[in-house]
Amino acid sequence: MILPLRILMFLLMLAIAYFIFRWNNNNFKKKRWYALAIIFALASFGALGDTPESRHQEAVESSKAESSSIKESERKESISIEEDAKSSSLSEKKASSIKTKQSSAKSSESSSKKIPREYVSALIKGQGYADRMYMSKKAIYDQLTSDYGEKFSPEAATYAINNIKANWNKNALQKAKDYQEEQNMSPDAIYDQLTSDSGEQFTPEEANYAVQHLDK
Repeated sequence: MILPLRILMFLLMLAIAYFIFRWNNNNFKKKRWYALAIIFALASFGALGDTPESRHQEAVESSKAESSSIKESERKESISIEEDAKSSSLSEKKASSIKTKQSSAKSSESSSKKIPREYVSALIKGQGYADRMYMSKKAIYDQLTSDYGEKFSPEAATYAINNIKANWNKNALQKAKDYQEEQNMSPDAIYDQLTSDSGEQFTPEEANYAVQHLDK
């Protein structure tokens, strides 16, 4: 809209200048009037560039540029804040992990110091009986405390029994298979041998599991 308006105004100014020139055609000062008419036309054309519309357009463009600059600055600041937050979070997590490991190590060391050497020895012996001889929990306890066996204190033997890693059902099954394959015993006889106080001393539940899983 601004450019066509400028052209129309310029043409109008030229027309006015032309009429001024024609009106002063016979005047001896016509050259001066002609010059003034041209200056008037050029001044009017130049003034068109400073219209309210052009000033408004320039203000809008300036505002957009300033807004864009502010948004870009805010975006960079936001990115910087996020990076700082991530860095801080990673540092805190790393510090927390180190503290946790140190605390765990101290706790383990403290726990290890509290366990008497006799208890540890009883546990090692008991684990061996469970892994290699497939003994029951009660049979291992008796072996650990027997005067003819390991001669550990009842407290050490109890600690060992409570900390042995074993599947007692599978131990009973392994013993039952030995009786079946080596002595050809019946399921009922195997059950009695597994639960007998003078035998393997497994619980009734463990003995039942073993008999039910024997080869038919």
